[in-house]
Amino acid sequence: MKPVMNTFTIRFRALLSMTNSKPLENGQLVVERGRIREVFPDTRSPIEGELIDLSDCLILPGFVNAHCHLSLSALKCLIPRGGFFATWVRSVIEKNELVSWENRVFALHAQAKIMACSGVTALVDYIPQAKFIKEYSGLPFRQTLLLEVLGFLPSLIEPIVENLELTLKQNVNESGMTRLGLAPHAPYSVSPKLFREVKRLADKYKCPLSCHVAEFSEELQFLQDGSGDMKDLLKERSMFDDDWTPPASSPAQYLDSIDVLDSLVAVHLNLADADMDLLKSKKVKAVFCPQSTRWFRRDKYMPVRDLLDLGMVVGLGTDSLASSESLNFLDEIRAAEEMLVDVSREEILRMATKGGAETVGMDCGVIEKGRPADLTGFRLRGQFDDWYSVPFESRRDKADFVMMNGKKVF
Repeated sequence: MKPVMNTFTIRFRALLSMTNSKPLENGQLVVERGRIREVFPDTRSPIEGELIDLSDCLILPGFVNAHCHLSLSALKCLIPRGGFFATWVRSVIEKNELVSWENRVFALHAQAKIMACSGVTALVDYIPQAKFIKEYSGLPFRQTLLLEVLGFLPSLIEPIVENLELTLKQNVNESGMTRLGLAPHAPYSVSPKLFREVKRLADKYKCPLSCHVAEFSEELQFLQDGSGDMKDLLKERSMFDDDWTPPASSPAQYLDSIDVLDSLVAVHLNLADADMDLLKSKKVKAVFCPQSTRWFRRDKYMPVRDLLDLGMVVGLGTDSLASSESLNFLDEIRAAEEMLVDVSREEILRMATKGGAETVGMDCGVIEKGRPADLTGFRLRGQFDDWYSVPFESRRDKADFVMMNGKKVF
């Protein structure tokens, strides 16, 4: 990233603040010490500091990738599309075990660059091991790194919880640019007691809690009667607890019964139609991953329109290259538009910015006084009647300007 300037002015053709205000045309934005000091609705105000002339650009908040697994980036093009979920899991485990640490880190950094070039300035990422944390230090993102938790056997609970708490204590980031959270993987891969312990840690350290929820039919079958592909997979991996009793309920109802649903960041929610009122009452935040959903050829997916109508927070995520063709966020918003025929472009952009930030409490996702200068810009080609349509143009594969915390990324 380029060195930070104490005070500078950005001139723009149009600006989308994502704060429910109307688009602002032909104005100026003043940044001071990495934060937005003022937004002027004209270009006649005095220039403060250096001028960054983006008078041919649309400016909006940097995108927030609200769900990703960058550590799986080396699996690009190695995993077959579609099929049963358990088969996909087996393939991911098998292929991932063959990838060297060096190749995994190389792919992580290469794909992070692609993501940044598409306008992403904030990232919520599941990390499988604490040793990955240092690999994120040089990435140009505001980050929430979620420690992924798996464990269905009672004997695993104590060492897992001890290691998680040690990691949370040892990785306090004074700059505020990186924070840790916790991610119990899914209802079929984490025991009830371990879920409760992870929730206890999240409350103790005031960090986000995220989980894959109601993603596929085999998950529902497993929770209903303890049978099917997920049980077979757990047994294959020597992870199944023979003393476990299936709750005979939906994933959301199950998580509520063990007191972990409150304020949860729920990823996918493809099969949660019957639990909308419960999710709203528990202040659950949702993350939709359109390209990953299409990868599995889901015939049902997150009822985004219903969630938005209920006033719930919804973010947008890429998921991983084990279940998506691209981590380019412009591909993601276009996929969202194709799938969500009853959701407007303005709403999709709000999911991609403000909504994503709100899922984990990041201080970004909007352009307003006092907020960090996390910005992305797109050079205009021709005339536009609808500013919200600019990032959706099919020929765009990258942003033309990206700034994070007042520092120009490119």
